[in-house]
Parts: sequence; structure tokens; C-alpha cells
Amino acid sequence: MHKHWWDLLIPLYHALHNFLPYIIGGGGAAGGQTLWQKLRQRRATAWPSADGEVRYVSVRRKNGYTVVVGYRYYARSEYHEGKYSRHFRRKDDAERFADALRDRHIQVRYQDDKPGVSVVLEDDLRMTGALQLS
Repeated sequence: MHKHWWDLLIPLYHALHNFLPYIIGGGGAAGGQTLWQKLRQRRATAWPSADGEVRYVSVRRKNGYTVVVGYRYYARSEYHEGKYSRHFRRKDDAERFADALRDRHIQVRYQDDKPGVSVVLEDDLRMTGALQLS
């Protein structure tokens, strides 16, 4: 049977598709962000900040546990909403992180020319005590 070179790419695609999130995003408490989130956070360190009110926190099970935090903040004379998510391997780590953020205020960085675009920085979470990484 004659095979084309691109037929060899299908198993490679499936392998990368299944494991790339772990390679890029880490997956443990110390590496629970994707490469995209890390790059965006680095860029946002120079953005203005606002006080954010945590509106909800949920723990979802998918390839481990993902904590999703919904928040609201006031910037440029209006309210905006955003989300922050973090991945954990262990349920107890995810729940501990979620509990630390419920009913709290967090610092939110927003893009100066687009105040609806926001980021919650790891360093800002560490300062509130919500993110305790070794």
C-alpha cells in the first residue's frame, strides 16, 4: 500500500492535540496557565488597575480541575466584567484556590484604550494571599 507523507501527520496531530495543553499550560498549581495567558500577563503589567469585585467562582472538572473566576470592575466611568481561569491537577488545590477568592476584591489590570479588556495578574493574586505557590 502506497502512503503519502501527509498520512504520517495524522498520528502526530492526534498526539499533539492530546498533550499540547499539558506542555504549554503546565497543569499543576505552579504551572496552571497557558503560554498565551503568561504572555498576556507580562504585557499587562504596565496597564492601569482597578478594584475588582469577585462575582462568582466555580470549579470545573476537565483534564484536571479548572477554577473560573468572574469579576466586575469600574474603569473609564463604567462597569466592566471579566473572567480569570487557572488549571489544577488536584481537586483540593483547585477548591482551596476557589475558596480563597470567594467574596473578595482583587486587583484587575485593564487596557487603557479598551477598558473592557482586562487581566488578573499572578503577582496581584499573590499579594492578596489567594495564590500561595511554593
